[in-house]
Amino acid sequence: MGAKVSTVMSSGGATSRRGPPTDFAGPAAGRERRLDIHVFAAATGELATGRAWERSVWRDARVLIAECPAPHLAASIESALRTVAASVARDRGWQAAGTVSFSLDDRSGVFRVIDAHAQARTPAMPIAEHDPIAAHVLEVRIDGCGDRRLPSTHLMICGATRGEVLRRAYRALSELPGPAGVDRAFLMERIASRAFCSGMTGTRLDQAVG
Repeated sequence: MGAKVSTVMSSGGATSRRGPPTDFAGPAAGRERRLDIHVFAAATGELATGRAWERSVWRDARVLIAECPAPHLAASIESALRTVAASVARDRGWQAAGTVSFSLDDRSGVFRVIDAHAQARTPAMPIAEHDPIAAHVLEVRIDGCGDRRLPSTHLMICGATRGEVLRRAYRALSELPGPAGVDRAFLMERIASRAFCSGMTGTRLDQAVG
């Protein structure tokens, strides 16, 4: 399936956040997906883009799992996302790093830019230092183990394959100290589900597991 582009930009201002976003609402009902591309700018003006991160699991408008690379994302679509993200960074004159966020209709392949956040200028780093730390990465967020007054717990799980990462994530959640909490039980259920293991994400996952 080829990618079709609709560049609808949000009016949000830039922030200094970097890394897989965890504060955006999930997609609307249907088969819409939320994907993020990180862009890195060298002092020489060279731009590099990372693999697509997907906000795979959310609850109450909170993203609880983001993963890279995004499951079952066509190479042609990911390539188009990275090209558009680099263009956004170039047009806005980003001097360091930033994240361009997309909404993708999984049925038609149509996507649109929904947000773009630049990071504050930092000391120059070689583009090569921004290479992925592993073949597959899962970022898991647990908000205070059920007590919203407590700070969030973030787990970054890496592995050679998605299956290895999911097994490690489930084990890490089961061994996490402290009270089980609602988020942890919910995440363990999602990670262990046949639908999520097959690569289903977002609202499609909710409909399958729900």
